Amino acid sequence: MSTRFPAGLRRLAMAGAVVAAVGVLPPPPASAARAEDLLGRPSAVTVLAPGLTRTTYPGGDNSWLTVNVLRIDPDAAPLTLRSTVGEAAGSAEPVSRQLSRPDLAPPALAGVNGSFFDDDLMKKYNLPEGDPEGVSIQGGALLSEASGGGVLLLQHGRPYITTLKTDITLAAPGATTEVHGINRHPGRIPWEMPVSRKGDRAIGFQGDLEADPGSQVFTDPDEIVLFTPEFGIPTPAPLAGSEAPAAADPGVEVVLDHSGTVLSFRQGRGGTDVPAGGRVLQGIGQGAEWLTRHAQTGQQLTLTEKVTDVRFGDEIPLSRSLFAVSGRLIMRQDGKSAYTGSGGDRHARTVVGVDGEGKVLIVTVDADDDHPGMDYKQLGTLLEALDATDALNIDGGGSTTLVVDGSLVNKPSDGVERPVADSVYVGPGGYGVPA
Repeated sequence: MSTRFPAGLRRLAMAGAVVAAVGVLPPPPASAARAEDLLGRPSAVTVLAPGLTRTTYPGGDNSWLTVNVLRIDPDAAPLTLRSTVGEAAGSAEPVSRQLSRPDLAPPALAGVNGSFFDDDLMKKYNLPEGDPEGVSIQGGALLSEASGGGVLLLQHGRPYITTLKTDITLAAPGATTEVHGINRHPGRIPWEMPVSRKGDRAIGFQGDLEADPGSQVFTDPDEIVLFTPEFGIPTPAPLAGSEAPAAADPGVEVVLDHSGTVLSFRQGRGGTDVPAGGRVLQGIGQGAEWLTRHAQTGQQLTLTEKVTDVRFGDEIPLSRSLFAVSGRLIMRQDGKSAYTGSGGDRHARTVVGVDGEGKVLIVTVDADDDHPGMDYKQLGTLLEALDATDALNIDGGGSTTLVVDGSLVNKPSDGVERPVADSVYVGPGGYGVPA
């Protein structure tokens, strides 16, 4: 697959290819020596495009197989970052397919997998769905609610790592209620972070939940969940046999048009296409009771969405320039380690961050049966060696995928690309000014 650059970037790309061909690369960053102390000498350093360099470190006898580091300098050439989903936000797709969609313009130069997601829906229930475990924002459209983990916020092509909170309210004349989730199964919440427990109760980021002790799947029997046109597949039916019994509640389903007018109300739920510009609401328990009272056909409802930066308390407008990918652990913040745990298990890893020179870092750590990968302490040491000032651990394990110019260039631990919820796109655009 050949990459088509805008004219100015094509000229720079040709110059970069000539530089790479004669073996002369840009000066290495100050952190290169520290990285080599940890990882060894790189096996390859490739200029993929002006301002975009890939460095590959072989694992050798270490616990990891291969480490790839993309270093992105948006000031060296017009490059941008954003997130992307597949043809349907409700379906999981491999990164290479997400980044090669015909409607994704300009084509991606590179990209990696994104949010942690509810892969049990594919494995345990044989469903195609890829529900992100935290917030997802695509061009200002809120597609999944926050869960309290770290977030890679991308605006105007530049990254910022923080924690977000989402508040969604549904109003009818004389009555207001909370909308608990977006584009997911009501009653089944796969991850809340942080969580404190009181017996069989859990106090999660979104409130009071139920779960068996030790479970990472929580249940809320009284929910309203919103489905948006971006969901792209029919609304989910009750999930029989789930470890969250509330997910099997038949509930009710309400279809809204673009103005918020109720087009239809019915008992039971699932199998409905979200109308263009409209919304679908599913309710269970007390959520179903509220909709039954206030969402009959012809009623006018109003949805309000609010996103707040937890770190500073600022509301973030949902503009078309805004994208977000969810992680769990913020590994570094403000030039310091933000990880305080004991290390955890070793896995393949994917991390996005920013270094001390303001360049964006995308790091993948491959693993296989003989090389289990990195634990969080090893990952923190690597990020410090790379001079990462801020960094977020996003989905890893079998999801860790690095695609360059449409081709898979790392070795996923599953042996093949895993379908994932979303991805991080690197491509032409943005506000950089070529030197």
